[in-house]
Amino acid sequence: MMDSFFKGLGKKAGETYNKSRWLYDSLLGTEEERIASEYKLGHQMAKEITAESECVQIEFIQVLHKRLAAWINTPHRFTCTVLRSSDVNAFVLPGGYIFLTDAIVKFCERNEDQLAFIIAHEMGHVVKGHAFDRMIAEHSIQVISKWLRVGGLLQGAAKQATLKFLKTQYSRDNENEADDFGIRLAKVAGHDPKGAVRMFERLKELGESDIPDYFSTHPSFNSRIVQIKEAQLRMRPR
Repeated sequence: MMDSFFKGLGKKAGETYNKSRWLYDSLLGTEEERIASEYKLGHQMAKEITAESECVQIEFIQVLHKRLAAWINTPHRFTCTVLRSSDVNAFVLPGGYIFLTDAIVKFCERNEDQLAFIIAHEMGHVVKGHAFDRMIAEHSIQVISKWLRVGGLLQGAAKQATLKFLKTQYSRDNENEADDFGIRLAKVAGHDPKGAVRMFERLKELGESDIPDYFSTHPSFNSRIVQIKEAQLRMRPR
């Protein structure tokens, strides 16, 4: 059966998950080979999204994401695409394919400090392995290895895998780790970490029904503000 091998991957099966991750890394070999495979799968998932969405060209977003990526010492490659949508949302696929909606750009009032944190947060999910781990948690080892052996996902499988991936969520620990990575990256790239704090302070003032889903599925605003302020203190020279 498709999901019989290491069934229950993910946050409820840490020991099994670690074993599957070890086997998967062994299957793919070196870090460079793993990243290349991740990029291949993410590329096909990204094609499914752009084929059914209208892309919006916002020049400063491209400048922003490239500036952030230049500070990351990693073999990962990143792209950043803005989609036309009324949903306030941002997400990243395995392989470093970042997507923002034009609604989240407007929500942040095109503020570069706030958007730098959001993009850097999504980059953190890739660099820390969360995005690929999420992919592994949703599919059996045999299924993903078959995709790799045949050169990638077939069209139907790509769409199914993309929808399944987007319906899942990261663990709270993953989100906290991405926040810490995001605030550090935004800072070294020249952005004010207080921009993220101001964004969360503004979100706290909204009624629960007015909070965009992208933010409501993450840790509480208060805990994120505290974490960001603590990260700022750790980054100060001593």
